[in-house]
Amino acid sequence: MPPGSGLFLPSSTSTLCLDRFSLTDADTDEPVPFWPIFCKILTPASQSTSQFIEALDTITVSLRRNSDSYEFLRRFLDTEWDTESFFQMTWPRCVAIALEMPVLFPDGHLYLLTSERPTQKFTPRQITCLVIHQFLCTLPKLPWVPIGQEENSQELHIWYASEQPHPNAVRAYLTALFTFFDRATFDTLPHNPHSPRRPLDAVPTPRVNMSLLGLPSASQEEMHVGCTPQALPATLITPPLKHNEVMVLRGCEALVELTGYVCTAELAVVVPAGTHDCSRWMMLFMDALELDSHDASASTPDLLPGNVDRELMKAYTAFASSADGIPYDTAVTGHWGCGAFGGNQEVKSIIQWCAASLAGVKLNFVCDKVCFPS
Repeated sequence: MPPGSGLFLPSSTSTLCLDRFSLTDADTDEPVPFWPIFCKILTPASQSTSQFIEALDTITVSLRRNSDSYEFLRRFLDTEWDTESFFQMTWPRCVAIALEMPVLFPDGHLYLLTSERPTQKFTPRQITCLVIHQFLCTLPKLPWVPIGQEENSQELHIWYASEQPHPNAVRAYLTALFTFFDRATFDTLPHNPHSPRRPLDAVPTPRVNMSLLGLPSASQEEMHVGCTPQALPATLITPPLKHNEVMVLRGCEALVELTGYVCTAELAVVVPAGTHDCSRWMMLFMDALELDSHDASASTPDLLPGNVDRELMKAYTAFASSADGIPYDTAVTGHWGCGAFGGNQEVKSIIQWCAASLAGVKLNFVCDKVCFPS
């Protein structure tokens, strides 16, 4: 695999670690392939929360050297989940799927989404395997994530620690994740192709940074991805979007619904299996300009030269990204880039309405009534 073109998976012989717990027969102080160690850690499958946490920590120490906190995850399992059913039925099946990685990904790596490789399709089994490995924190650091943020970029361990900035939101994310494990291992998820795509447009636009997932926060993208575990592997193959790119995920199903936003976000309901036909559902990821660093006292940063053009083209690229040439029936959106990024609600709303009109797509705008009282 050429450097920078993908990520080595834990099943790859290129993924090495020290055998700190002498789990293999390797008689060496040098790094050895991680996969045999991983297999030893997971088999037999854990039968209790304490064994489960111990296995997670052994994986973390083997790969990262440092132990993590798991107190929030421990409390969630002990107080909010049916651990008896989970450890007897669901988790052994999860372990079996996790150990299928060499068969499901025989090349031992994932290719990144690029302009040369803008579309990738995964089977439901492959997606389940990747989500389980994200949960187990076995995947490599993402090379494009800024220094100091590597540990938050591709795994879910930031949901596990005792201190959570938005505990109710994280509780909802864990509910979605463990519901996914139950349904995926018992084959009650829809069998839709999972296809991340990056439609491209040649219009040059201003510079913007974009991180797909900033968990455990509770802004729009974190809430949608946290409620949709099938979308989590997109973080592994999606470098920061360029100015003329958006990301499209097809066939992902939200398993829980949330109410509230940011500090007030919390679980509303678990969506019953089979409620929706999501075979044609798309999740559109279009990064907004980061305007919070501008001085808005004298003007509206959204209206600075080039910004409206950039945002209009970005939104249009998303709304017009249907692969088969048939416009989306409806695009559901809200106050795009108007939270931490400091966008103006009125300006961003008008931009999205214009973009949807250009794309021939009906726009379903979701917001509080107080935002537009007139």
